Amino acid sequence: MSATHPTNASIDFDKPWYHYLTYFPNFPKLDAKHTHAPAINIVEKLNAGLDRYEHVNDSRIGNFEKLPIRFVEQACLPEGEAYESFIANTGKIPTRDNHHDLLNGLIWLNFPQSKAVFNERHAKDILRHGIHNARTALRNALTVFDENGGIVVSSDRLLLEQLQAFKWKTALVTHRTNWLGQHRTIAFFPFGHALLEKLVNPRKNITSHTLLILVDEGWFEQSIDSQRNQLDTAIAKLFHQMAMPNLADNAVKLSSKSFQPLPVMGIPGYSDDNVIPAFYQDEAVFRGPRAFSAPIFSLNDWLH
Repeated sequence: MSATHPTNASIDFDKPWYHYLTYFPNFPKLDAKHTHAPAINIVEKLNAGLDRYEHVNDSRIGNFEKLPIRFVEQACLPEGEAYESFIANTGKIPTRDNHHDLLNGLIWLNFPQSKAVFNERHAKDILRHGIHNARTALRNALTVFDENGGIVVSSDRLLLEQLQAFKWKTALVTHRTNWLGQHRTIAFFPFGHALLEKLVNPRKNITSHTLLILVDEGWFEQSIDSQRNQLDTAIAKLFHQMAMPNLADNAVKLSSKSFQPLPVMGIPGYSDDNVIPAFYQDEAVFRGPRAFSAPIFSLNDWLH
C-alpha cells in the first residue's frame, strides 16, 4: 500500500521555522472550498525531493557506505531488523504514513551529511552492543538531537553566552532585532523532525535541544543554502568526533549536556504573543540555569 496521509497538505511550510530549509515536498494547495485535504503519497513526494536535490547539486544523497538514499514503504523493513541497520545496509529509509516520517525525510534532504553520520553511529553502536529495551548512552544522545535538536548560530558570542546562561529576556527581548531582518546576527535552524512535528500545532512549552555555534561576522550575508550546507558539514564532523569511542579525557563528548534548552516559541518572529515581554515571565517554560553549561562551538573548527 502506498504511504499516503490525508493531513500532510495541512502543513504550512510558510511558517518561520521552515525559513532555513528547502526541498519541501510539493503538496497541492488547498482553497477555502476544500474541507478535507487530499491523500498524499509521502514516499513518492520525498523521492521527488531527492531527484530535485540531485538536479540542483549535481550529486546524490548517500549513506555513510555511499549507497544512494531512497525512501521506501515501511513494509520494506524486514521483521526483526533494526531501522538504522536497514538504512546502513541498503540506503533505503522505511517511511510510515505520518507527519513524523515526512519531516524526517525533509531533514534528510536538508542535512544529508549529518543524517548519514547519525545513521553510521547508530548502526555501528548496534553492531557493538545489539538492540536492547534501553538505548546506550551514545544512541540516546544521538536520538535526542535527531528528534528534537536545533542549531543556534550567531556572529555575536555575547548572545550565545546569554542563551547559555538562560538569560532569556536579554537574549530574546533586549536583542530582539538581532533575530529579525536583513542584518540579523543570530538565527535558529531546526533539525529534529519530532520538533517540527510538534510545531505543526505550536505550543508555548515546545523546547529544542540546541547546539550553540559561533560564526564569523558577515556570515549571514551569504545565501541560506550556503549557510545550511556549511552547518551540515560542521554538524556531521562534530557528531562524528564527539561520538567516537575512547576520546581523550579533555575532549567534548556527546551527551545530553552538549545541548542548550531553547523554548522555540520565544524566538522572535515565531509567535505573535512573544512581542510582549511578559511572555517570557512563565518560569515553567523559561527556566533558570542548570548546574552545567552547554558548550559553544566555533563553526570554523569543524569546516577544515
